[in-house]
Amino acid sequence: MTSNKTVKKTKKQAHSYMNKLKGKGWDFDLAFGWQCYDLSNTYFNHLTNDRLYGLYAKDIHIDNKKILEEYGTIYENVDDFLPEKGDIFIMNGNYGQGAGHTGIVWSANLNTFVGLEQNWYGGGRDKTEVAQLVTHSYDNPLYFWRPNYKAKKKVVDVPKKDKVKSMKILIASGHGYSDPGAVDNGTNERDFIREYIAPNIQKYLEKAGHTVDLYGGKEQSQNLYTDTAYGERLGDTKNYGMYWVKQQKYDVVVELHLDAASASATGGHVIISNQWPADKIDKDINNCLKATVGTIRGIDPRNDLLNANVAGRLGTNYRLVEMGFITNKKDMNYLKKNYDRFSKELAGAINGKPIGGTSAGNKQVKWNWKGRFIPNTAIKVRTSPSLKGKIVSNNVLSFTKVKTIKFNFIVKADGYWWISYTFKGKTYYSAICKITDKKERIKAEKYWGKLKWNWHD
Repeated sequence: MTSNKTVKKTKKQAHSYMNKLKGKGWDFDLAFGWQCYDLSNTYFNHLTNDRLYGLYAKDIHIDNKKILEEYGTIYENVDDFLPEKGDIFIMNGNYGQGAGHTGIVWSANLNTFVGLEQNWYGGGRDKTEVAQLVTHSYDNPLYFWRPNYKAKKKVVDVPKKDKVKSMKILIASGHGYSDPGAVDNGTNERDFIREYIAPNIQKYLEKAGHTVDLYGGKEQSQNLYTDTAYGERLGDTKNYGMYWVKQQKYDVVVELHLDAASASATGGHVIISNQWPADKIDKDINNCLKATVGTIRGIDPRNDLLNANVAGRLGTNYRLVEMGFITNKKDMNYLKKNYDRFSKELAGAINGKPIGGTSAGNKQVKWNWKGRFIPNTAIKVRTSPSLKGKIVSNNVLSFTKVKTIKFNFIVKADGYWWISYTFKGKTYYSAICKITDKKERIKAEKYWGKLKWNWHD
């Protein structure tokens, strides 16, 4: 699990320091000259005031896993991953006579990346090879560490009309006690939700000004279903499970689960009591699922689930959210790699508007997925991601002459997926496909060309 602790420098400051590293030799540990590890350690020390330990460059992500995850995120290279300037790269034992190789990413595309590094050519020990730029192909296994940069200070004036009313919210992680829930793909439902999802939803909702509790306290040591059932058996309608929840006067209750079925079943869905209609929160959560892990069905009113039935009788604003299938490898890979972003989107849906980002409940939904698009036909260029956006004339920009488009993010609007890109200092948008997949999963669409993007950005 990665930390939200930041390094001491902003991204701009980190990039500026890289310029100072270039053209000089660095001997961080004062041993064996200017080794590749020395340069990465010098850079890491500048960002964190800490250092990396270990003998071999190839093992940096293993020997320093705890501190690297404290200050950033470790990524294993996959086909759609795109490194960013400022990432530390870690190459395998095919290099450095078995010791591996490391440096700092200067630039990258989906075919190669350029590293700022020393001792690639073997001149480090004799201090004859300074830090310089070298181009590499992606030879797996290959890892990258990306810092959690210090945020640039800025003042934002938020109009009063944009404020959301503070609510008292309960987040209940499914299962608990000795019940691990569903188990598959190296994960159990109980522990995954408690470690990666519920606390992050709480974090973002509290950031938005709400009072948020986790059922069972910080340790989430209880099982909402078991407690409700116990109260039912005792005839105690005040002190257990959903009956206790009612006494606390929560405005919103969200119970989180992972579904289980065949390996091919995929997507999440929202379950509510059949005694009350779906409200805005239910609909926004459903839209959030559509835009992230996908949905297997629409909002599902039920009369055969204990907590939903009790909530319906008591008039408690409750829903159970199945966040995808633990039995589906793609669903779990998505949630594991994007748990923080997914939690933020889900929190925004509960909040009713974006929390420092974009909510899936809005008409236009934006993701910071960067990458490349190679069109196979001429595509209209517009000034906004909308069918009403002004079409740019061909003498300004024509895709019939452009082989590859480097885009900055992806937008869903007006029934199309759009990419945003910059040309001569101006921002433009183009639709890359019409949304035809019922679950609105961009992975399942047929594009007007070839699309490669970075899921991790």
